[in-house]
Amino acid sequence: MRAISVLAFFALASGPVAAAPVIFDFANLKYIGSANSGFLPTDGVPCSGGDLCSSNITTTLGGDLTYTNGGLTVHALGSYNGGAFGSGAAVVQDHENAYNGKLSGSDAIGAGLGVYHKSSDTSDDNITSFETLWLHFDQVVSLSSVGLRSEGHNTTGWGSGKTFEYSFDNSTWTTGLLPLNVGQFSLIHEGSDFYFRFGGNHADQFYLSSMAVSAVPEPETYAMLLAGLSLVGFSLRSQKR
Repeated sequence: MRAISVLAFFALASGPVAAAPVIFDFANLKYIGSANSGFLPTDGVPCSGGDLCSSNITTTLGGDLTYTNGGLTVHALGSYNGGAFGSGAAVVQDHENAYNGKLSGSDAIGAGLGVYHKSSDTSDDNITSFETLWLHFDQVVSLSSVGLRSEGHNTTGWGSGKTFEYSFDNSTWTTGLLPLNVGQFSLIHEGSDFYFRFGGNHADQFYLSSMAVSAVPEPETYAMLLAGLSLVGFSLRSQKR
């Protein structure tokens, strides 16, 4: 019984434990032979010569791109100049046929997610002035890092000290340094909503190339564990009698 009590204590004291990380590699998109390959959204509209968008940008700017991996689902939506997400701005997954599968390093090649707010300007495919990208997960996740890429689809295109901003509630914003020559930015937070925008004292444009997240077990999981331990304890007491 003492062993069971110890197990119960640690189950309560440890709190929710995240599962193994799942990588959402948005940079993994190629367009070869009139077909896309790589990490594809479950929806999306072909646009701007091999990219995938949340809407037909020539007629409508809006919608979202949805991705599923490792049992987790995330929705990407864009906003321009403080407007409503999913209306007046489209999300674009920019392709790069030279994508090499590297999540970090000075030789990592790939683009990722950006925002369109001009239907007539397909060069506006990353996150730039007044644009915000919102990633909403269907459940609480533990974020450990995000990948970022420069306009040139690499990690070397920013100047030293260039910045971006991130938030977990679209209200309180924090400035981060764009990861020159690295491509990965350590960002630890548990939640379901993550926002990224052009900003800071030395803002520069960027793509969101990846996210490393883990599922966070629901509190009910631990309630079931403790209930199971209680049943074991009851069974042992009954056998002892």
